[in-house]
Amino acid sequence: MDITSKALEQQAAQEPAVRLGWREKLGYGAGDLASNLSWNLVGGFLLYYYTDVAHVPVAALGTLFLAARLLDAVVDPVIGILVDRTKSRWGKARPYLVFASVPFGVIGVLTFMVPDVGDGAKLVYAFVTYLTLGLLFSLVNVPYSSLLPMMTRDSHERMQMGGLRAIGSSVGSIIVTASTTPFVAWLGSGDEQRGWTLATIVYSVLSVAFFAVTFTTCKERYALPAESERIALGAALRTLWRNRPWVVTFVYGILNFVRLSMVLGVTVYFALAVLHAPWAISVLMPLVSGTMIVGGMVAAPYYRRFGKRRGNLQALAVGGVAWAAMYPTESHFPVFLGFYVVATFAVGLSMVSMFTMVADTVEFQQWRFGTRNEGLLSSGISFATKVGSAVGSAAVAYGLALADYHPGQEGGAALTAIRTMFYGLPLLLMVAQAVTMSLWNLDGRHEEMRSEIDNQAAGRSAE
Repeated sequence: MDITSKALEQQAAQEPAVRLGWREKLGYGAGDLASNLSWNLVGGFLLYYYTDVAHVPVAALGTLFLAARLLDAVVDPVIGILVDRTKSRWGKARPYLVFASVPFGVIGVLTFMVPDVGDGAKLVYAFVTYLTLGLLFSLVNVPYSSLLPMMTRDSHERMQMGGLRAIGSSVGSIIVTASTTPFVAWLGSGDEQRGWTLATIVYSVLSVAFFAVTFTTCKERYALPAESERIALGAALRTLWRNRPWVVTFVYGILNFVRLSMVLGVTVYFALAVLHAPWAISVLMPLVSGTMIVGGMVAAPYYRRFGKRRGNLQALAVGGVAWAAMYPTESHFPVFLGFYVVATFAVGLSMVSMFTMVADTVEFQQWRFGTRNEGLLSSGISFATKVGSAVGSAAVAYGLALADYHPGQEGGAALTAIRTMFYGLPLLLMVAQAVTMSLWNLDGRHEEMRSEIDNQAAGRSAE
């Protein structure tokens, strides 16, 4: 380890705990608000836009979603290592929030501007724009995720930051899911494509602006020079897979985003074909995020009392029971909605902890292997988002195609497929999440890890 690394480690070991101000904490939460203004528009409405507005052949959309997301997901670890090796006047992670957010916003607009050409050309256009959007999402979201362990070492403050990130994500989701349908209709004035174009421009401008807020308000305090500069990619990945808490977080994240992507993707069809209530789209989809705001507010005291393992298992159990209770109450919307609120709150609470679990795995990595690799470890969240979104969105598209869905169709196999994707598959995924979370083993070990890390750093700096 070089002299600079020793000096910075000694400083980190001797530096008293820094209490982050609310300006910086809120600025960090603004980053996920920025991401979700664009990304939740894709998750919630892109499949509907393709099938009912742009008239892209539905049979090919499952393959498009799956192939595009898996292709750009494989670059996430590379972007993570790129962050670890970045040296700039703005730090390791923050520069990407500015320089990658603008093209991310531009491609977000182009994704919802499929030209009126032949089916083959539409598919090519959709694939290229969707793939590029995912790559740019990684280029802003991996650095954003890696920023949290660089800002604070305090586990309670990390949970607060994770809660604020979840709140930012939820606010972005609520804005998009509650306002998009009427917003598109108002802006389009009868021209639906024009409405989608103008709406995505507005969302993209706001997204870039909020990323700029995160860049200007947040500070990297513990971004020690990583030894990954001298470690080959293969060796770094092998070390990563030996980090058991990271593997648990990674699998948990994939399952979570498969479930979330499936629910968001099928809700539009569920409201139209099952509930026969188009207005329910602007009720059900925002509630997924609205309940997560409440979850973000209570996450810190809740997980301080129960820990992540027990706390998440409890939340998933409550969420699963409430989700199962929705089916028999489907024809009584107020009762159905009550169970829906309980289920989405409980499952959303379990999602809040995922962001801080990644920060915990960075600390475990330094304690166990002597390297932090914030970017590489944090790329797991982006990778899980991509793979989960790919599988969830593809499952909805394949399900609709197998049921021979057509715009405006009601009843028959399509109705059965929509119900199965809304009720049954998310419930199975919650069970799988609970099994995965039962393997988490870092609760109560944070002080031990930090103490040993500081002692090791002090010993090396004295040599």
